Amino acid sequence: MILFDYFNVWLFLSIVRQISGISYNQPKLCANATWNQTAITFANITTVGTQPVGMFINTDNSVYVADQANGRIQVWLNGSTTLTGNYSGGLSVPYSVFVTDNGDVYVDNGNTNYRVDKWGWNSTSSVPAMYMCAQCYSLFVDINDMLYCAMSTYHQVVSKSLDTRLNVWNIVAGTGTAGSTPSTLNQPNGIFVDNNLNLYVADYSNNRIQEFALGQLNGTTIVTGAIILSGPTSVIFDADGYMFITDMKNQRLIGSGPNGFRCIAACSGLYGSSSSQLYNPHVISFDTYGNIFVVDQFNNRVQKFLLLPNSCNGTTTVTTMVTVTSMNNTQSVSLTTTVPGISSTTAPYLN
Repeated sequence: MILFDYFNVWLFLSIVRQISGISYNQPKLCANATWNQTAITFANITTVGTQPVGMFINTDNSVYVADQANGRIQVWLNGSTTLTGNYSGGLSVPYSVFVTDNGDVYVDNGNTNYRVDKWGWNSTSSVPAMYMCAQCYSLFVDINDMLYCAMSTYHQVVSKSLDTRLNVWNIVAGTGTAGSTPSTLNQPNGIFVDNNLNLYVADYSNNRIQEFALGQLNGTTIVTGAIILSGPTSVIFDADGYMFITDMKNQRLIGSGPNGFRCIAACSGLYGSSSSQLYNPHVISFDTYGNIFVVDQFNNRVQKFLLLPNSCNGTTTVTTMVTVTSMNNTQSVSLTTTVPGISSTTAPYLN
């Protein structure tokens, strides 16, 4: 039996985020996880403006939504359902937002200003992080501090190291000309980079998800089985590497699992404004509990689909070995989590 004092407990809690290095949620879901088909409206036109698109949810369950119409990023901190504040000043039609694990906020400001802006943790003003040719329809920061931008109108994805002040970026996908070959894209939207630095692109006008291995400019199309995509706009993953997609033109959300791809929300395929429908859904994101948030663009709202805890048989228990370091020694402790329908969020990354 391993004993450790309160200092070690405090230190463990304070370094969990640093160990993971990941700011977004990747819940570990059971194979047959399902979500309540009647969504809750998390935010409406009053707070997110008209036709919102971009959103980010971090591991503190803070929600950041790009309010294009009013040139600001609206923020709900630490799971609050009441608007906390915003980032604004010099933004022109912000399309996307990404928040790193140290609290830095990166915002697309490419509509007329042709750059990505950064707000440091607790800062009141922004600085340019990258100069661009166009809007970034999606932003992403990988585990190596590379900032990615999907330039949809240029049919490319580019990246830049955040470790240098030089505005030097590399093309990581697309040729600059619209196309449907392995090396071309057509209006790329959502992007995701996994821990192996594989890049996934929601290739909107090609109705596909493309995977680009590190350093490869030829992509591989993800096979979605009986699910036919139409205008995908967002792609994310859970802790087990299963993919979740916003299938925009089909007005639905798609998820994968051990049994392949399936519709998980708004499955009628018809646009509408009811609590079970979407109208041009864009960014999809998990909170730490496995609930799904989606930006419902033409309904001017953010919808929340609750994970049903009784959709899994019983509960799932996960035990993870975590290294805890104090000033005196290093110990390994067993971290066990038991939650109905969902096992863990950041725990799988505590290696």
